[in-house]
Amino acid sequence: NNPTLSTIGTVSYYAEAVGPLPTQCVNPTRTEVILTIKDTPEAPSSGGDIEQCVQSPIQTLTATATAPTGATVVWYDSETGGASVLSPTLNTVGTITYYAESDLAGCLSPTRTAVKLTIAPLPLAPISDGNQTVCESDPIQTLTATATVAAGDSIVWYDALGNVTNNPTLSTIGTVSYYAEA
Repeated sequence: NNPTLSTIGTVSYYAEAVGPLPTQCVNPTRTEVILTIKDTPEAPSSGGDIEQCVQSPIQTLTATATAPTGATVVWYDSETGGASVLSPTLNTVGTITYYAESDLAGCLSPTRTAVKLTIAPLPLAPISDGNQTVCESDPIQTLTATATVAAGDSIVWYDALGNVTNNPTLSTIGTVSYYAEA
């Protein structure tokens, strides 16, 4: 009287045709009706966001995610709806976010997992505030190399041998060169 299914699993029911009163003849063949409720998979686990500085030649970043056992990952360009993406990659300067969904035999995860890919541009080279040449004074003065970088960037100073120095100065008679990197 109740051919239903309300749990995960499969059940078969069989329907037979019964004629009208008074004879109620029964068809000798029954028709099978299979009811199946499939388990919904969890969303994939992210392989992690990837952020790198641009290289030459430019690199290709690929989003990764792992679906639960038995499920496959399907990539999209949107958190909901959107278009499926066959190759979740980035090979230009910028940022893109792809969304991974688990597909377990046609059952889809209720949420998608975001994976962000970023290829950051290189900062512009520092602009020197100029070479400095002065005559000695008594007591001898200290000259400090200075340069300017774009807002948000910082400077790393190097000596002529390529060693990092935190003190690009000169406080003796002579000449020294320092190199600024953004």
